[in-house]
Amino acid sequence: MSKIIFTTRLQDVCHQMKAHKSVEVTCLPSEAAWTLFRKEVGEETLNSHPHIPWRAKVVVEECKGLPLALVTLGRAMAGEKDPSNWDKVIQSLSIFPAEISDLKVGCEEVIDLVMMHDIIHDMALWLYGDCGKEKNKILAYRDISRLNQAQDITKLKETEKMSLWDENVEKFPKISVCPNLKTLFVSECNKLKGFSGGFFQFMPSIRVLNLSSNCNLIELPIDQIGNLVALRYLNLSCTRIRKLPIELSNLKNLMILLLDGMESLKIIPRELISRLISLKLFSIFGTNALSGGEETLLHELESLNGISEIRITICTALSFNRLKSSRKLQRCISYLILFNWGDLISFELSSSILKRMEHLGWLFIDSCNELKDIKIELEQEGTQSDVTLQNSIVERENHHFHTLRCVLIHDCSKLLNLTWLVYTPYLEQLYVLNCESIEQVICNGVEESLDIFPRLKYLLLNGLPRLKSIYQHPLLFPSLEVIKEYDCKSLKSLPFDSNTSKSNLKKIRGEESWWYLLKWNDEAIKHSFAPYFQMLNSPSI
Repeated sequence: MSKIIFTTRLQDVCHQMKAHKSVEVTCLPSEAAWTLFRKEVGEETLNSHPHIPWRAKVVVEECKGLPLALVTLGRAMAGEKDPSNWDKVIQSLSIFPAEISDLKVGCEEVIDLVMMHDIIHDMALWLYGDCGKEKNKILAYRDISRLNQAQDITKLKETEKMSLWDENVEKFPKISVCPNLKTLFVSECNKLKGFSGGFFQFMPSIRVLNLSSNCNLIELPIDQIGNLVALRYLNLSCTRIRKLPIELSNLKNLMILLLDGMESLKIIPRELISRLISLKLFSIFGTNALSGGEETLLHELESLNGISEIRITICTALSFNRLKSSRKLQRCISYLILFNWGDLISFELSSSILKRMEHLGWLFIDSCNELKDIKIELEQEGTQSDVTLQNSIVERENHHFHTLRCVLIHDCSKLLNLTWLVYTPYLEQLYVLNCESIEQVICNGVEESLDIFPRLKYLLLNGLPRLKSIYQHPLLFPSLEVIKEYDCKSLKSLPFDSNTSKSNLKKIRGEESWWYLLKWNDEAIKHSFAPYFQMLNSPSI
């Protein structure tokens, strides 16, 4: 006798199908949920980076014990070894400010982000709306005035996750009690300057607060922000806040603090950061207005026992020396900008420091107008050697940039070359812009047999009028997808030959005049790359 087993999220379907036996599958307890997710994502992924395990646990917590969510997300994240992509998933799981049909619930961002199958739509509804029965768990409003309407005030008492964006609002009204609110996104409110006195007063359970991309927000309500003691995630990026309130130091559960692109930020009160005892990720990437206060900031970050990832901008030698003197800080740095360092003539890094900077993924050097060269000091058995223009052979048996994926060099007018990049075998993106003295990317004399740029996918060369050569010998470029050139009038050849890979190549973009003046060793090589050329009329990234 054969039997049919079917699954459904609706009890009524069981009755309609006249099921002989119904078995309710409940949500998994925390330990079982972690075990299931761990099985799907794989130990190799979890152990690939020290910053991933705790992020994975946050993802599991957001899945609320639902097997479908755990399995789907686990399989989607299997093999994902970049912590920044885990951060994106966590943010998207927190709230999705999009609409599906008439429900204020969205999941397109998660679908695009982690490439899940169609069932993710149903999973999102099930996860946040309990089969559609509790539609008010997530609210997304374009019109902030609705917060004061009677019918919506009732909804707010049930809401757990809320997204607000209104281009016309200048100040948020005081809202009623939100006892269950855990996640609040307020973004792209371009006229918003501040919040009313009682806006955050009745949000006792809030854990995730994202106020980023409100380009005119200048202050936080200091009498309330320190009372959000359950807060674990705070994002103030791309706002115009000038001073962080010392009341933020009360947030003892805060794990993630993002202050990226805050160009108006002038003051971080002393001992504020050191009091955030649960902090794991601190980011002030692309914020250049601290006037050399990074040294004190680094000292406070170093004092935190749980800190595991730092993204920071360095503007002075004193601050960089602080970084070089701390092994703990070196291990934590993942994003590093050297900005407007006026007296920096030669930038040197020892191989021992590079080995300790084991999580450095992004390196930007910007507006260092006196910088002439970058040196890597190799320390082997008590000896030292530099990678400079005079080297005839570069020894690379021990790679020193295992995690570096992106390098941007911008407005360094005296820099001559980037030969040190031979030590970046995992580099995927290279941007070189407005460096008028650079004549070579990799200088002559570097050993021809070296496998240079084996994983480079994207190469941008812009505003380099003296650049004559990327490299004197042809390169394989097995991973290259895009080359963009603009205003490099002296670059008369590309390091291509018949062995250069076209398996991943998508386009070569540049001015038409530049392309037709390129010199090739063989016309057949020129014709083989010609289909990939696209004319570029203006600089772009």
